[in-house]
Amino acid sequence: MPGRELSEEAKALSALRKQKRAEAAATSNTAAASTTNLKGNILTREWVSLKQPTAVTLRIKIMTWNMLAQTLVRRELFPNSDCLKSGQREHMLTREVLTYDPDIACLQEVDRLEKHLPVFEAAGYAHEYASGPRKRHGCLILYKERMFKKLSEKTVFYDDVDLNPYLADPSPNGHGSSDNFVRDHPQQAPRIGSSFKTKNITLILALGDLVGAGGRIVATTHAFWHPKYKYERARQAGILLRSALDLQESDTRFSSWPIFISGDLNTEPNEAAYALLTGNPLLPHHMTSLQDSRVIHLSRDPSVAATYPTTGSPEDEDEGAAIDINTSASPGEQKDPDRVITNARPALPEDGLLSDAEMVRLYEGGKRKLRLRSGYDESLAEVPGEHNNLYGVRDLTVTYGKNEPMYTSFTHFWHLTLDYIFIADPIDAEDNPQSRVSIVGVLRPHKKKDLGDGLPKRGVCGSDHVALMIEVSNG
Repeated sequence: MPGRELSEEAKALSALRKQKRAEAAATSNTAAASTTNLKGNILTREWVSLKQPTAVTLRIKIMTWNMLAQTLVRRELFPNSDCLKSGQREHMLTREVLTYDPDIACLQEVDRLEKHLPVFEAAGYAHEYASGPRKRHGCLILYKERMFKKLSEKTVFYDDVDLNPYLADPSPNGHGSSDNFVRDHPQQAPRIGSSFKTKNITLILALGDLVGAGGRIVATTHAFWHPKYKYERARQAGILLRSALDLQESDTRFSSWPIFISGDLNTEPNEAAYALLTGNPLLPHHMTSLQDSRVIHLSRDPSVAATYPTTGSPEDEDEGAAIDINTSASPGEQKDPDRVITNARPALPEDGLLSDAEMVRLYEGGKRKLRLRSGYDESLAEVPGEHNNLYGVRDLTVTYGKNEPMYTSFTHFWHLTLDYIFIADPIDAEDNPQSRVSIVGVLRPHKKKDLGDGLPKRGVCGSDHVALMIEVSNG
């Protein structure tokens, strides 16, 4: 009986798998040595295989993790931590990544590059790094050089993005792209629509396969931290989504690729940004929270009277750095500026903040409407033993994202779910289900009992966030 003739694509994938196995064997000693030589143990978690792909396809592990920049460490924020010094943490941080061996890692709050990058490079990773203006930490995307090549990159500064192109008519008779809008409206004033200058960014790469014409768009972000600024976070997440689409539409080679959006969105599943990213309608409580946070901070309008002191340092207002946890508000309650909005005034029509309808338009107004799938919300429902370790267990009122991890950031002062790996399937997935990205493995979240009285914790995790990772096929 004659053997089955493989297609050129199948041959390419077979060759890539052989190459991957050979190179993995060649580099495993280096990576293992790097891991062995690292100081500081971590609490490793179980990897769960979910299903086998039904066709010959490349499998990719994607990680996201906020590493907690050393420049942001404050003893008053982490009073119970036993590993806050850089020498105690840095080996735990690199070990966390190398232990789980992602093919692509999206990292946030990364500083001390001179310490981390040599370790990652020795393990076979290439990288791209970007940070906001005057920030001493940023976003880092690692990718294995033996698997991927960078074809394009883009850094987006949320504070500067003009929303007009994203609110314009995307129909064939409309403007279609940001470039076309600017060309057709050279005199139109930008509409930033921002309530706060936050210095946050997103970093986006187009990563092609070394073998074949496949690839993916990979975006990571660290969104604004302040819990009360839900409008600003929803604005930033919408810009993130549209910017990833912009990069995809900038080159015909990328048009059929999936998109992966990973990072610390500083957003819980019960917030408007999560609903909008996952293509769900805004609920009444979302609209209330958006309206309550439509304000203009003094960073946008210097004439605003200050109601709370600021340091004026480069890291002021950055990821809790401005929190004063020792000021009492009332008996039994600690007051800090993340409980309320300070140093701001109500927004006026001329400030250009988005209405609810315009916010929805920001997410849905492109040529292609994306409904992101959450890797963890989709996969944890299938993992035995995780039914009591889900976000929906601690928030019984939540409608979307019930199966997200119970916690992805856990400290003495906050226990939150803020980190995600989102997937946008290839554009032809509706007509061709076989092109849909399949989640074939997931890294279990930590159990609450393992996190003790708060991270960072020696022998557990060197950051206040926990790493998430999924494995996908057709990615």
